[in-house]
Amino acid sequence: MDQVYLITGGGGQLGRALADVLGEAAVITGLPELDVTSEASISSAVDRYDPDVILNCAAVADVDLCQRRPDLAGLVHVTGVENLAATGRRLLTISTDHVFTGTPGMTKPFTEGSPTCPANVYGQSKLMGEAPVLEAREDNIVIRTSWMFSDGNGLCPFLWRELFGRGRVRAVRDQRACMTYAPDLAAKIVDMLQEGAGGLYHLANPPGVTPAELAHFLVHFTGGTVEEIDWHELDLDAPRPFYSELGTVRDHNLPSLDDALERWRRSYVRRS
Repeated sequence: MDQVYLITGGGGQLGRALADVLGEAAVITGLPELDVTSEASISSAVDRYDPDVILNCAAVADVDLCQRRPDLAGLVHVTGVENLAATGRRLLTISTDHVFTGTPGMTKPFTEGSPTCPANVYGQSKLMGEAPVLEAREDNIVIRTSWMFSDGNGLCPFLWRELFGRGRVRAVRDQRACMTYAPDLAAKIVDMLQEGAGGLYHLANPPGVTPAELAHFLVHFTGGTVEEIDWHELDLDAPRPFYSELGTVRDHNLPSLDDALERWRRSYVRRS
């Protein structure tokens, strides 16, 4: 690869997965080296590394913290993205299924053209950060994704550790969304960039699932018991969409959830 890819938020799940795919073409950054909320910090990094593409994985991933600190969410998800877009470099940023507020009983996935209605401050700030990217260049990309997981982080490893280590887990039964395997998303992102894709995309491993359904699946390998609960029993600060399954009308898709889970399970067990 001749191009240089600057990854912000390089310590997160997707940042690490992108670095694995890109190899020596990746420049991995994070705090304090690159603060997306600082124009000076971004300018310094761009001058130093001269990237062809910026892959923005920087985010306040704690949805409840965003609800308590809307100022912080706006600073990172809106101002930070505006700062990156202003560099004029090709930019890809990650958005979320929380731009939708699906209600109980819904079964039709949200596509790229579906009307948005953010479920919480996190979703609202992420939505506000989409337009600056799409308006800056035609070949910029916004990807909405959901419930990311990898070998060490996300819902799957959490459920596995609880079931295998403690023999039981509480899992939500009334919230349905798509899982996204970080290595799958990273590989697809690189393909899309090299193909010259641009615009808004929904990418996740279909179909949607509830945490309780996922836990019951993992029990076959870990043993243990699952206590199904409603999400409001968790007493969280931020509301969640009851339904936010992502669908797409675009040409790019990720493998099925069954396929992703099997590959994740083998990798996770091997590394444990």
